[in-house]
Amino acid sequence: MEGLTLSEAEQRYYCDLFSYCDTESTKKVASNGRVLELFRAAQLPNDVVMQIMELCGATRLGYFGRSQFYIALKLVAVAQSGLPLRVESLNTGKAKEGEWVGFELYFAYRFWESDLVS
Repeated sequence: MEGLTLSEAEQRYYCDLFSYCDTESTKKVASNGRVLELFRAAQLPNDVVMQIMELCGATRLGYFGRSQFYIALKLVAVAQSGLPLRVESLNTGKAKEGEWVGFELYFAYRFWESDLVS
């Protein structure tokens, strides 16, 4: 993703999650359906989810492209960690390598686990 630094683990999980949400293989994911389920699994307040959608550009576009989706997942991890939501903070280097990955992997794992159970 242009301007977004992802670890190898993030790239794998984000790619898998995008594929899961791209049910029609259009490389564009609607902000409802599986994406909505995914964000609900993150257990974030609705206003935070709306802010994430605005920050990543999905609100303006009307869908998530791969870039917007990956940025949104990074922002979900930032929100879960209690840090302020700012796109600029995603690659500042202030977080140690893998620090946010823990939140993201936990988020992804919980989502996949709940999907398998239902």
